[in-house]
Formats: sequence, structure tokens, C-alpha cells
Amino acid sequence: MDTQEIIIADLSRHPKQSEVFTDPARFRVVVAGRRFGKTTLAVNELLQNACYFPQTLNWYVAPSYRQAKRIAWKMLNQITPDDLIIKRYEVELRIVLINGSEIALIGADNEEALRGVGVSFVVLDEFGLMKQNVWQEIIRPMLTDTRGRALFIGTPKGKNQLWELWLKGQKGEDGFKSWRFKTSDNPFIDPQEIREARQQLNDRYFRQEYEASFEDFVGLIYPVFCNEHIVEPFNLPADWDRVVVLDHGTTRPTAVLWAASDYEGTIYVYDEHYEAGHPVSYHAERIKQRDNSSVRDWLIDPSCLARVNPKGGQLYSIVDEYREHGLYFRPADNNLLAGINRVTEYFKSKKLFIFKTCRNLIWELERYHWSEERETSTGLLQPKPFKKDDHLCDCLRYLCLSRPQQSQRKEPVPEKYSPAWFIEQDEIEAQNWRKIYASVKQ
Repeated sequence: MDTQEIIIADLSRHPKQSEVFTDPARFRVVVAGRRFGKTTLAVNELLQNACYFPQTLNWYVAPSYRQAKRIAWKMLNQITPDDLIIKRYEVELRIVLINGSEIALIGADNEEALRGVGVSFVVLDEFGLMKQNVWQEIIRPMLTDTRGRALFIGTPKGKNQLWELWLKGQKGEDGFKSWRFKTSDNPFIDPQEIREARQQLNDRYFRQEYEASFEDFVGLIYPVFCNEHIVEPFNLPADWDRVVVLDHGTTRPTAVLWAASDYEGTIYVYDEHYEAGHPVSYHAERIKQRDNSSVRDWLIDPSCLARVNPKGGQLYSIVDEYREHGLYFRPADNNLLAGINRVTEYFKSKKLFIFKTCRNLIWELERYHWSEERETSTGLLQPKPFKKDDHLCDCLRYLCLSRPQQSQRKEPVPEKYSPAWFIEQDEIEAQNWRKIYASVKQ
């Protein structure tokens, strides 16, 4: 079978992919939004190069071996006809074609595996997540003898080495050329998916992940949070409704927030509890030591409803254990993206403030960031926060999703036998007589 014929016949691309695919630049840099089709483009190019140029070595390099296998190995095997493959090495993530060319998938975290000779074509997927020396010190020298070519692809993660090469490509320096595409440039993506993502995500994250924008605040989930949201403690009015929110941990910290809403619905987080390595009984006592007389709602991580703790021949949940100590929590709404968006809305509209004494919450908010999720060949991955030091942030999300209602002003009750009390009694008696008169008249 002619390898060139199979490539020409079977590989299809949308217009923006073709724009890159047909460009003769030696070093091409593609910065694109999620699900643009970066990996599809990359694997197609690997197969084309391997088929057109016999006895060549072609590499796909991802930040790690695991990512290379998860992202590209299945796709490579799907688009490569079995008739073209002589050998397939599942563990090494390598195939050998009938014309002697090889395609290998490698993780950039294993620098020893990257050292070789005679590489004809290399794809560096999510180049912005790799160590800076991978290109300059290891891969670039390997392309010298073969006059090899490189394709850099990725979604922006701040102004890092991917951004630097993209700028070089914009200027046309040293054989580089670059492009920037939005997710919407892929005609096969349903526009409704993008509209929903825009509604659910904060502005900065949407621009970065779907519009391929190089944002300065890399990965921060609440870049809108600033010193304006931190206030000096003050005495809360007694008639402000309060909420207690708990995220229980055993080895990790147990986090609790106390919040109150004013007469306009503005939320003030005024106290916190943050300790690890203690049983429910310990945390329950710490909670009960606070003044909870005005608390109207008790919220807890819904996973605490699971009955997994054996006790006296029965299984108990964390909620059951707190109930035994006189604390009655209800499960909070744990919708991740909706909760993050709600917190963002409160911060943006200046409807959420935090007492400066809540040091642990402030510390978490300033560091709360997205994990390095990426797209796959099957669809859009939902973004997820980096799961570390986020327990009070989870509490804040539960709190805002509950939409605490604005407090109602309570009129002071006049002291008995005071002038105001007598006036009030006269008004009550007059109202009663009016009711009697109205009923008799009928």
C-alpha cells in the first residue's frame, strides 16, 4: 500500500487547521482555545510526515508520559490504517510503519527519553507546561542534522515560553510563524457549548481557555478578589441573619465559616474555624463556643451525608455525628462551576466582604487556582480547581450558592409601662374596637 495515497485520501481538516497544515514554515506555533482541534492537527501531521518521508523518526512530546498516552495514543492508532503498521509497541507508545518510519509518543518529564538523534519532525503539545530547557537544550539540537521541523501547540497559561515563541512567530523571526485561534474557529463545535461556558466561567478564565488570550493572572480562580473585599471587624447588628458553613476533614483541615447578611443582602464573612487532625466532637465544641443565637441556616459539604463510619454495629455519616452533638446541618449545593461563578458575581458587585481576622480564608482566596486540565479527543473537559488548600473556598462557594436572604429590620419592642408602651397599647385597643364596630355594622 502506498503510504502517501492513504494520507491524502483519509485525513480531513477544517479550514483553520488546513491553514497551519499547509504552511511551509519550519517552526510553527499554534495557540488555540479548548477543542479547537490542536491534537487532531498534530497527530495528522505526525502521520503525514512519517508517510511522506521514509526511514524518519517523528515525535509527539507531551508534558508527561501519562498525558501523551491519554491524549494522543488512541487517536494515533485510530487514524493509522493497520496495513501501514509493521510493529506496535504499547508500553513504549511507538509504532513502526512499512516504509521504515517511526512515530513515538514521549513525556517531557523524562529528559533521558528525549535524548536521541535524527528526529525529522516533532510536536510539542502544551509546550507552555514544559520545562524551559526541553526545547533549547534538548530537542532543538536534535533537529540540526536532519533540518527537522517542529510544531508547538497549546492553550495559553500566562506569558511563559509558549507566549515568547508565539511572539517570535508573529515577527517571523528565525523560521518561526504563529497563529492564535479561538474555540469558535472550529466549525464542528456547537456554539451553544461556548455560550454556556461563557455564562459559567469567570471572564479571565473564559478568555484564556476559549479565546486563547494570554492572561497575566495565570490560573487564579478569583482574580477579582482584592483588598477592597477585606474589611475591619465591626459589631454586627443583632437582627442580621447568620449562616454557618462547614467542610469537614479528617486528615485535612476541617473548615467552618460564619457569615451574616445585612438589610440589602450584602454578605459579611466574620469568623472562621480551621484545624486538622481532630474528631467531630472536637470541632462541634469549637463551633458551639461561638455565639450562634442568630444563625438561621447550617450548611455542610453534601458528601458528609454518606454513611461510611462504623459505630456500634451501624454505619454513621458525618452529619449524624454532628447531630449527636446538637448541630443540625443540611447539605449544601455543590455545583462547582455555578458556585465559582456565584462567588465571582458577589465579589464583582461588591456584595461580599471578609473580616480581616479571617486570615485562613484570605490566604486561600489569594492562592486558589485551576489545575492544569486540558482537552481530549472526545470533548471539552470541565475545568477543576487545584485540590489543595481550598477548604474554606469550598465553604464560601456553598455559602454563596445558598443565596442568603437580606435581613429584615426588627422594630424595637417598647419597655413595658413606658410612654411608648402605653401608646402602643392604645393603638392595639383602637384596632380591636374598629374590628368589632365593622363586624356589628355588617
